[in-house]
Amino acid sequence: MQSGGDHIQSTGRDSADADIAFVYEPTPADYEAAMRRYTYGTWPGRGGLIVWPALILVLVFFFCELRGFTPAMTAVVVVAGVVAGVVTTHKTLARVAREQHADMEDYGTCRTVVGDEGMTTTGGSQTSTIDWQAFPWYVETGELFVLTTRRTRIFFVLPKRGAQDPADVDRVRGVLDRNLRRL
Repeated sequence: MQSGGDHIQSTGRDSADADIAFVYEPTPADYEAAMRRYTYGTWPGRGGLIVWPALILVLVFFFCELRGFTPAMTAVVVVAGVVAGVVTTHKTLARVAREQHADMEDYGTCRTVVGDEGMTTTGGSQTSTIDWQAFPWYVETGELFVLTTRRTRIFFVLPKRGAQDPADVDRVRGVLDRNLRRL
C-alpha cells in the first residue's frame, strides 16, 4: 500500500458508477479467512502450496539416495520432511495473516472508498491509496472481497459487513469485475 496520496474523486457519472464507501473494523479472523481462501481456493495459492513442498521432497529424497540410506531410513526422512513441511506451511500462513492484520490495526475503524480508479482507505491518522495495478486479482468469500498481488501473499481485505447499503456489495463486485481478474 502507498501511504498518503490523493483521495479518489467521484467521476460525476450516475449513482451506479459513483464511489462506494465501506466502514468497518478489520479483524484477525478476516485476514485468516482471506489467507485460507487465497491459499486453498485459487490456482496461485494452491500452486505455492504444492511447488515448494514438492521441490523440498525431491531434494530430501535425492539427498537420501546420495548418502546411501536404506529404503526404510529414506522413508523415515521423507515422512519427517513432509510433516515438517505441513507444520511450517500452516504456521507461515498464520503468521502472514497476523502480519497483514497488524498493518491495518493502526487504522482502527477503516473507511474504504472504492471507485473505478482504485480505492482509498482512511482511519486513525493514516490514509492509503491503491490503484488497481497494485492488486490485479481478487477472490470473494461470503463475507469478504480479497484483493491479491501476483507474486506474493500480500492482500487487501474488504469486509462486506462494512457496506453502507446491501446494494453496495454488488456495486463493488461490479467495479472489481471491471478492473481486476477474479480468481
